Amino acid sequence: MARPTVAEIRLSALRHNVQVIRALLPQGVGFLGIVKANAYGHGAIPVARALEADGARMLGVATVEEGVELREGGILLPVVVLGGVEPPQAAEALAHDLSAILFDRGQIGYMARAAAVAGRPFPVHVKVDTGMGRLGLLPREAMKAAGEIASTPALRLEGWMTHLSSADGSAVEDREYTAAQLATFREMLPAVRKAFGSAVAFHALNSAGILRFGEDAFDLVRPGISLYGCSPLPPGEASHDLRPVMRVVSKVLSLKELPAGHAVSYNRRYRCDGARRIAVVPIGYADGYRRALTGCARMSVAGHPAPVVGTVCMDHTMIDVTGVPGVEIGTDVEVMGGASMGAEEMARVCGTIPYEILVQVGPRIPRVAID
Repeated sequence: MARPTVAEIRLSALRHNVQVIRALLPQGVGFLGIVKANAYGHGAIPVARALEADGARMLGVATVEEGVELREGGILLPVVVLGGVEPPQAAEALAHDLSAILFDRGQIGYMARAAAVAGRPFPVHVKVDTGMGRLGLLPREAMKAAGEIASTPALRLEGWMTHLSSADGSAVEDREYTAAQLATFREMLPAVRKAFGSAVAFHALNSAGILRFGEDAFDLVRPGISLYGCSPLPPGEASHDLRPVMRVVSKVLSLKELPAGHAVSYNRRYRCDGARRIAVVPIGYADGYRRALTGCARMSVAGHPAPVVGTVCMDHTMIDVTGVPGVEIGTDVEVMGGASMGAEEMARVCGTIPYEILVQVGPRIPRVAID
């Protein structure tokens, strides 16, 4: 018997979020939708299809394997491998028409060799480190790489990009640092345009950058978490009407009346403060429902809040449905969503970020795309 827990992926909410993002940008700016990590846990193929239908210009993945999955799922849009392509993967990436991030000049040689064997140019996006300190060439090295690419017919410069490190920060220094990153990046534009023409796509803004610096967009933006309905900005900052795309639902698996003083779950962390009606829901930390939610989370049953009681287990979580009318085995339970707790609230309770909450919704939970 299949477990009754599913993650509903609401494509109408995804399309709504795309429109919210577009409204923040100058006319003509395109978007490179980030669908890495299984589209932040939402299901890469259905999300990619929806973004393709909604006019995305490109898609971004982390690995060659993720890119191949999209191609095998019928996705035709340009796909950029944001984590880079290692030498053994270069031929496979090119065979599946994937673009590669170039963040080290040493990559030029093996990408060019793979392209020569395939008989067609390898599309690349040069990544400039303007202050992230992760992947990327420092500006002077990036311009040297540009010169090498210009003299290497086996490579085709498709994009020029950077990554903002602090666009989501709350301090004045974070905004100043982001502005400095964007200024450094902007200074490179005339030289790259002169060498390669207007077909090269410049892109810098992630979700936080879009929400705060949308007027500074270049040719493309790279929305990630905002596509999926969560804001990367600090709590309390102005809402942009983003709608959560994922809703996790389950059913009551077991239901019992427990007397006052009866313990619930491991280590007796919860004892009934009177006669309580306790339901068991088949989701646990193996499914990404974190143990840190023990005693401080809630689900929703028939529109009523049902607090999580006792330690969250690997496969099951207990909720108190005392006083909720009509509950029986098989009754629907919203685990994560608008009536229970969203990913952002769960993240605050767990001391993390909504990205982690979403990507850790486990593979045992089927994704069901709905309109």
